[in-house]
Amino acid sequence: MTVHDLTGTASIPAHTQGISQLEPELCPNCSAPLAGSYCARCGQKRPHPDLTLRELLQETTEELVHWEGKVPSTIKTLFLEPGRLTLDFLAGRRARWLPPLRLYLICSVAFFVSGPLLESITHRSARQVAKITLSAPDGSKTLTPEARREIAEGLPGRLFGPERLERAAANSAQLNRAITSAYPKAMFVLLPLFALLTNIAWRRSLPRYPAHLYLSLHLHAALFGALTIATLATALSSSNTFATAVGLAALAYILGYFLIALHRVFRDSWTKTLAKAIAVGAVYSVFLIAVSLAMLGYAIATM
Repeated sequence: MTVHDLTGTASIPAHTQGISQLEPELCPNCSAPLAGSYCARCGQKRPHPDLTLRELLQETTEELVHWEGKVPSTIKTLFLEPGRLTLDFLAGRRARWLPPLRLYLICSVAFFVSGPLLESITHRSARQVAKITLSAPDGSKTLTPEARREIAEGLPGRLFGPERLERAAANSAQLNRAITSAYPKAMFVLLPLFALLTNIAWRRSLPRYPAHLYLSLHLHAALFGALTIATLATALSSSNTFATAVGLAALAYILGYFLIALHRVFRDSWTKTLAKAIAVGAVYSVFLIAVSLAMLGYAIATM
């Protein structure tokens, strides 16, 4: 049946008039028309009109399974295949891996939490990669009047005062906790600095700075991961020989890992990679020492 207006002109068929007037469903997040289960503009999943408990549990389970599936595969690839995560990320193959910043945060938090966690479980002091202890020349933690006079006349005494230095010497545990709490913040200075150094050294291979920042995140994530494993391993034994062996093995792994990753990502010859890595490492070590001294000064100043 066709509907005619008063002039007798054919119009829209009556059975299709209501359909043509329907508005397309819009994404509640960005208001773009929805044509499938996901929004083509922002990627949000089409929401259920009436969210039930079953729907909530299903979505939560999917998110947890997806997260748990990414974590082990990303960490395994990070430790066993130096440079692959960076190469995949730069090539656009990103969906299978955790984002670089999230991976770095997981590994760094694991390292900084592992020591205190082991101490709370085993009720004994965990071995630390670097531990600061201040003492007088004779080994005591109480400064003699002569030692206080010498410190007061020196640069540390002028900067912090003998009283603060004596408190730091008497409370080494508090001093190390202050340094540990400041170290994650310092890494956010060292991370982009390392990326800047590799950008200068390998500008021809990767001219854009963000690519070097992604590499820096992956390398430092592997660094903290190796240190976490070393911390856990040394907690299993009270032998100093075993702890030394684990520390040397971790150092060898980290140096080898960095070298292999730089070689794979920048595709230089081994000779050029080694030469540039030594130059970058030397400059980076200077800044690392400077930042470490700054953290020590900050910790003493706040005691």
